Amino acid sequence: MINSIAPYRIPVYGALTESFDVTILHGGKEAGRTWSIHLPEALRAISVWSLKIPTTKKTGVHGIHDQTYLHLNLGLLFWLPKIRPDVIISNELGARTVMALLYGALMRVPVWVWWGGTIHSEKNLGGLKQKLRRLLARRVNHWISYGTTSTEYLESLGAIRSSILQIQNCVEQETFLKPRLDSPAHFKDAVRPVLLTVGQLRARKGIDRLIQACSQLEGNKEFTLVVVGQGPERENLMELARSKGLTHVIWLQNQSQQELSLIYRSADAFIFPTMEDIWGLVVNEAILSGVPVLCSRYAGCASELLDEENIFDPLSDESWGEGLTRILSGTLTVTDRTRLKTWQEVGMIIRLSLLKNRVPSEMEWSEISNRFAARVSSGFEENC
Repeated sequence: MINSIAPYRIPVYGALTESFDVTILHGGKEAGRTWSIHLPEALRAISVWSLKIPTTKKTGVHGIHDQTYLHLNLGLLFWLPKIRPDVIISNELGARTVMALLYGALMRVPVWVWWGGTIHSEKNLGGLKQKLRRLLARRVNHWISYGTTSTEYLESLGAIRSSILQIQNCVEQETFLKPRLDSPAHFKDAVRPVLLTVGQLRARKGIDRLIQACSQLEGNKEFTLVVVGQGPERENLMELARSKGLTHVIWLQNQSQQELSLIYRSADAFIFPTMEDIWGLVVNEAILSGVPVLCSRYAGCASELLDEENIFDPLSDESWGEGLTRILSGTLTVTDRTRLKTWQEVGMIIRLSLLKNRVPSEMEWSEISNRFAARVSSGFEENC
């Protein structure tokens, strides 16, 4: 049960079909996304009637707000009794999960809650939401968390650690490990080094701070800034770059995953300056593509995937200076790809947990890890 179908989740959903007849109940297309969705035949998707209420969310940074929606997927009240599921996964901590828990209690069906928020991303929630989440945390017996930072948030609400299946947010790694060989590289005529950022052009993504930091360095070192993405702040950011006198900036619209793979590989460094992200899958993509990554500490993935030298504070001018200096001097290191879990690994972990209706024991975790140990010793790319 989700708001919208994200393409990066489809391989994991597909992995569940090895043991389950999977139906995705969703609320329709997410506003502001240009995703192209292609579901395999084994997955069934049903768009349920949903009430979408525009709202403004306070981010983890003072003064920055984000346009979002309150989703009331009321069609679930019809579809849950019709489908009669044996297991329910709810992807949020609100009305949808309340409906899932009520149905689960009535029909004695296990409910798993898949969660990705962090202490930083959720710290400005209103008092009513906080109370609801703490109440739900005492009622939910099975959790699936994005990673370490999401687990920390669930524990802060009162969730029991032994009830949390900690996975890792993942992408379809094959796309980024093996780009098309017949496609030319990008930015052949660009001034080097090429600094790349990818994402929605919204205030919380920190692109304005990236532009300001670059404008302070350009007099000392020539480089090209490449911005890939769309969003409500696009025109404002382009005007900011002009006003700051940045002479080498390339603006690209949203790209396909295959094209993004080539763009990553054509850059000299990837920068993720977000003020708030519950994970940051573009970091996964950049790591898989073999480009050095400089990532904001406010991304949920930062501490789990990157070394300290690859993490910076976008609210600190000093931290910006240190990070950009490492990029321009060529001393920013490439992250080890084996820190990433493959979608096959994540899919199997979830599937086995659902079958057992519990989080695996330490011995079971060891067995699961051993299945994928060969990818480390004989090479990540060859074992995808």
